[in-house]
Amino acid sequence: MSARLPLFFLLLFFYGTLFSLQEARFAESSQQLSHPLPTVIQKIAFGYLHQLGGEIQFIKASVFYGGVKPGRDPLEYAEPLAQHFTAAATLHPQFIDTYFLCQAILPDINNEYARYANSVLAQGMAALPNNYVLPFFAGFNHFYYLDEPLEAARLFRLAAKRPNGPPLLEHLANILSAEGGNIYAALIGLRGMYASEKDERIKKRYAEEIVAFEKAVTVLNAIQRHEKIKGTPPVALSDLVPEYLPAIPDIGPIFRLEWKSPHLGVVRVAKKKSPRR
Repeated sequence: MSARLPLFFLLLFFYGTLFSLQEARFAESSQQLSHPLPTVIQKIAFGYLHQLGGEIQFIKASVFYGGVKPGRDPLEYAEPLAQHFTAAATLHPQFIDTYFLCQAILPDINNEYARYANSVLAQGMAALPNNYVLPFFAGFNHFYYLDEPLEAARLFRLAAKRPNGPPLLEHLANILSAEGGNIYAALIGLRGMYASEKDERIKKRYAEEIVAFEKAVTVLNAIQRHEKIKGTPPVALSDLVPEYLPAIPDIGPIFRLEWKSPHLGVVRVAKKKSPRR
């Protein structure tokens, strides 16, 4: 331990010097962030100080991003910034600040970097198994940016089961399961939440949603009968009337049916942001 202490202060001195030099360059017209060394090399170089190495990668990324001039195209620096987050999470996966900063920056650049952020968040979820915020971040990215409701539902359900995970996330998981076409699972989940809920106001809302999902299940059953008898799913839901259903039920005002063969989704009327290309 005594031999490592001088090495620590030496590294700290060099880092402080580099940090000061970087600060002095912030007045320049265009800041550049170099790609970090491969994390395998950094782990060998830092040895027992790899946690410090992870924090250094985080600080470099945060200092750089703080100096980015307004209006600059984020694609100019997105890749090295993403690599710094990956290096920080690999060297020091328990350092929570890396994931918060990564989530604040990468997903809003484009869909590719939303997935990149989720790969960084996956490292945090493995290292911090009791933290519900990280799977919530990843689920939000799948829902809001990537238009993947079933994967979002899986992650929200995971977050809800972690210590202190809000029950709201389990509810969101059920809603998104139905949107993604897994209506049976959503209905079972909602019935379970209704049975365990003590607040009568919330139970009333769950009951309304259960009624809507039950109506959606009747349509789903009719689609399955149509496919069994005719060999193909219906082109439109109206094709189910009157042979398979007397009428297409109204499941509003909270939800509407969305038929994209071969999947039937239950979608909230207040539609989320359209996925980016």
